[in-house]
Amino acid sequence: MKAERDIPHREQKLSVKQAEALGYYDFMSYLGVPYYHVGGLTSTRKLAELCRIDSTKKVLMVGCGSGFSACYLAREIGCEVVGIDIAKLSIEEAKERAKKQGVSDKAKFILGDAHALPFEAGAFDAVITEFVSQFLDRETAFTEFARVLRFGAYVGINEMYREKEIPAKAAKEIAQAEKIIGEITGLPFSLLSPEEWKEELERADLKDVNVRMCKPIRYLQETKYMAEAMGGTWSFIKYLIDTISKMAKYYLLSKKVRYRFKRLEKSKKILFRKKLTSKYVGYVLATGKK
Repeated sequence: MKAERDIPHREQKLSVKQAEALGYYDFMSYLGVPYYHVGGLTSTRKLAELCRIDSTKKVLMVGCGSGFSACYLAREIGCEVVGIDIAKLSIEEAKERAKKQGVSDKAKFILGDAHALPFEAGAFDAVITEFVSQFLDRETAFTEFARVLRFGAYVGINEMYREKEIPAKAAKEIAQAEKIIGEITGLPFSLLSPEEWKEELERADLKDVNVRMCKPIRYLQETKYMAEAMGGTWSFIKYLIDTISKMAKYYLLSKKVRYRFKRLEKSKKILFRKKLTSKYVGYVLATGKK
């Protein structure tokens, strides 16, 4: 099914004070940022494959944000997807996205907490997170993920990692980036090693845990996937213009917003671009079976 013009629902125009009052993820959803995870749609596609997702499966996406990945899977694979998130505005945007893309029958979104999922045991064929599990109390959340899975089904996560053994200077800078992200999001944030991600999944009694280490993707390839997912090149360009113009407005008018973006840019530089630190950081595609 071809996507329609994929510009999220943002009819309400927020004042600078209203924008400043929003939490980080609600604000980014208002701007129209489609996702936050490293690896983009390339990793979303791969994680779905690793979790054996096809058109017969029912998938739970925890921390779904504005629903970009959930709608993508519903449209491209034809599976049923339920997205859950604690950010109210993100859920509203996700519902509007599903409506615009014609997948409201397959992609549903509800407000809820990853630590207390409002679903019966064995309700899903896969549970997925993308740049979400590293903010959670994983002992509680992963136990919940396993509870709502059917036997033989998969938990699949796309989360960042830092290598276990790294020089002290690099470790200090990475710790600074972790602190910045925690400060901006208002959530606890730390990068686990691949070995620690494996241990966390196994602690939830998941079997056959497999952790694949990946590095950030090439932007040209991911841009192509995004343009296709948004209904074509012109829709993608219109989306960029819309998002950048809104971002520029609040950046220029709000000292608080400028501070957020400058701090975020500093953390990204440390994690993805700085030679000293970026070679020790990447993302994992990890799966475990119930």
